[in-house]
Amino acid sequence: MHGLIRALKRYEPLPSYLLSIVISAEIIYIFSELKFFQNVNPEDTRYFLSALAQVEGAIIAIYITMMLVGVQLTLKDYSEVVLDVYRKNREFWLVFISYVGSIVLMLTLLQNAGNLNPSPLRLVYLWGAFNLIILPLFIYDSFVLFDPKVLIDRFLEIYTIEGDTLWKIYRIASRSIQSQNVGAAAYILGKIREYIGNDFSNKIKIIAKEIEERRIGKPSLDEFELTLAFIEGLAHMLRSLALYTVDQFESNRISQNEATWILNMIEPIFRIIFADLVISLYPLYFIPETKKNLEHTLSQCLLELELIIERLQKAPQGIKDEGLRRFLNVLPYNFVRSLECAGYWHLVERAKRLQELTDEGKKDDSFIAI
Repeated sequence: MHGLIRALKRYEPLPSYLLSIVISAEIIYIFSELKFFQNVNPEDTRYFLSALAQVEGAIIAIYITMMLVGVQLTLKDYSEVVLDVYRKNREFWLVFISYVGSIVLMLTLLQNAGNLNPSPLRLVYLWGAFNLIILPLFIYDSFVLFDPKVLIDRFLEIYTIEGDTLWKIYRIASRSIQSQNVGAAAYILGKIREYIGNDFSNKIKIIAKEIEERRIGKPSLDEFELTLAFIEGLAHMLRSLALYTVDQFESNRISQNEATWILNMIEPIFRIIFADLVISLYPLYFIPETKKNLEHTLSQCLLELELIIERLQKAPQGIKDEGLRRFLNVLPYNFVRSLECAGYWHLVERAKRLQELTDEGKKDDSFIAI
């Protein structure tokens, strides 16, 4: 029981609803001991069932109205995820089904109210008590969904950060910056960093190992190409978000600290991307079937990094210095050597140019255009 109460305080849905059932059963047991269900007038029973059905119908109607208001309030900035989250909200459907089922049962029993024995009434009272007890819980859950961070968490519980999901959360991040809710954008970037630093990095290692051991195979090659496509899409998304952040800072929509915050969230993700490309996928640099695709992905990721650096060179001094310093140090220390060994000579020249810019910055804090 103490465990259930602690779960209720933290609002873990399943334990909370189990606790609600236990409390409802205790209430009905107490009423039973007090002989509440004995010698009930049929007319009183009919009136009670009718009134309870109307009350529950009114409650669920108010709740649905509140949900629609919540959707309208969050639809402008988070339209990409709101409908999915609300449509797949298990708590809402649990409550909705519970109330509708209870109402249907009561209306059915109304037809035979004069011949009812105490057992069906106990079930109705138990169900009605449960519906009333969970009322504060699902109202609380609805208000929690108004928090953008919770909305994003619920969305990422439904979908992984790949495919169309990546572009949906990119649009949310950019809209959050535009509406000056930089915290939501930073939270999304934190989730992306967590995903690619753990799940996605492990996935890359497994794919690389399978391809290397089998030397090549159609299923593993298809998955490998999809993985590279995701990396390219992620790098493009991060570049777009970085440039958009600088633009918003220059137009005075966000502060210097907020712009720096976002850029400092983007840079580590780029660092992980290049680390995976260089370390985890290095054995595949020399396999003919994977070499061309890898070279293309490396080229695209370098291009996105170069565009960020080029834009930061023209940015106001407030974010220029720290931004350039961080992004110019994104590439792994053995990056050029790895490209040389693989024979990616046109990429070697671009990587060396970035290293030269880093050295120039260390000498005189002066950066020239790429």
